[in-house]
Amino acid sequence: MSRGMTLVADKHLKDASGKIYDMIVLPGGGGGAKTFAASEPLLELLKGQQKLKRWYAAICASPAIVLAPNGLLPKRATCFPALHGKIKPLIENDPAKSRVVVDADTHCITSQGPGTTLEFAVTILRKLVGDEKADDVAKGLLLLETQIEASKL
Repeated sequence: MSRGMTLVADKHLKDASGKIYDMIVLPGGGGGAKTFAASEPLLELLKGQQKLKRWYAAICASPAIVLAPNGLLPKRATCFPALHGKIKPLIENDPAKSRVVVDADTHCITSQGPGTTLEFAVTILRKLVGDEKADDVAKGLLLLETQIEASKL
């Protein structure tokens, strides 16, 4: 993961296969994204989400490094600004103009990186538990009204 952060999984990926999830979320960081992109079991889970029109999300490097080369990047997306060139030819929007992008057709949420994580998280909550709870969390995080509105895409 990025910046030396370690995430510990609740279960091994092989034990997660073949199940249905409300959402699969990929964190960012170049090293982690490269590891995710090389994981066939993870890619199969993501492709299953896409096929079933279930939500999946990616932030920072993951949209460009994991989603794009594996046919999982939606037509509207964003990613870490230094990687915009990798996704621009594949999408319809300008990735620099949105901190968080929701593509409702493919049920995919993408975001730019560290400075957009709270908006990304509130947008994910909005899709999973609804507007009222997402607004409560956003206000508790002291997000600006413009950030809260942006999460309602």
